[in-house]
Amino acid sequence: MSSLSIGTIREDAKQVFREARPWIETLARLGYAAKGVVYVLIGMMAILEALGRKGQPADFSGVLIQVVRQPFGSLLLALLTIGLACYGLWCLVQAVLDTENKGTSFFAIVTRLLYAGVGFVYLALAWSACRLITRTGSVRPGDRPEQEWTASFLALRPYGQWMVAFVGIGFIGFCFYEFHRAYTERSQVLKTEGTTRKAEDFLAMRIAKVGIIARAVVFSIIGFFLIQSAIDYDPNKVRGISGTLAALRQPPYGPWVLATMAMGLIAYGGYMLFLSFRRRINTV
Repeated sequence: MSSLSIGTIREDAKQVFREARPWIETLARLGYAAKGVVYVLIGMMAILEALGRKGQPADFSGVLIQVVRQPFGSLLLALLTIGLACYGLWCLVQAVLDTENKGTSFFAIVTRLLYAGVGFVYLALAWSACRLITRTGSVRPGDRPEQEWTASFLALRPYGQWMVAFVGIGFIGFCFYEFHRAYTERSQVLKTEGTTRKAEDFLAMRIAKVGIIARAVVFSIIGFFLIQSAIDYDPNKVRGISGTLAALRQPPYGPWVLATMAMGLIAYGGYMLFLSFRRRINTV
């Protein structure tokens, strides 16, 4: 493809983006709100698990199932589905149009690819929710979906094990990035509204630090499980969010560790809800 045609495509994309500005910000804010709700519910379910209550595993699928079982559950899940789809689309917009001004360096491209990957994950989650609402499919909470995907990759010899290990290393690398972000990200991601909200922003960023670290710890453990699965060639050793949280509930201090991690995930969800109305959304 010639440079002229590439330039034309880029200009056309920018024009579409400019015309879409009025709804792009709404899309992003609905997405952050839905993501926040999901993480708050995961944290609450994990707290119940720490208290010894039986219920759905504390993961994304478990949240969808619990929501649809509530009074007016289909309506609530439909609203959540719209939000999850909005967040997925917003992540793709971030990746393609570089709304965060990451640039085109190697690490910037990796970060933008990460945005795209997260976007596809949330779109897939929204699709699963749609199937649950319309009764055209079901979702399975727990670690079985992750284990089946891992088994499919491990079957791709001789490179399957390396692929699984690479994904695990990617999880851990992402967590190091999140640890770094927890200590470097300040209120520059927030809308500038004078000095009247400085105390509110200060509190929100402290909550954000707790939430980001808690989620990074959970994801790093998932990464270690993936690497162990690759080394042992055993997909059954893979754990998703629910399996990782369950692993934290081991004696003698398990329930306390799990409850602490659950509060951290609730803090992360609260931070996402805060971002839904206070985050700076770059639509230029």
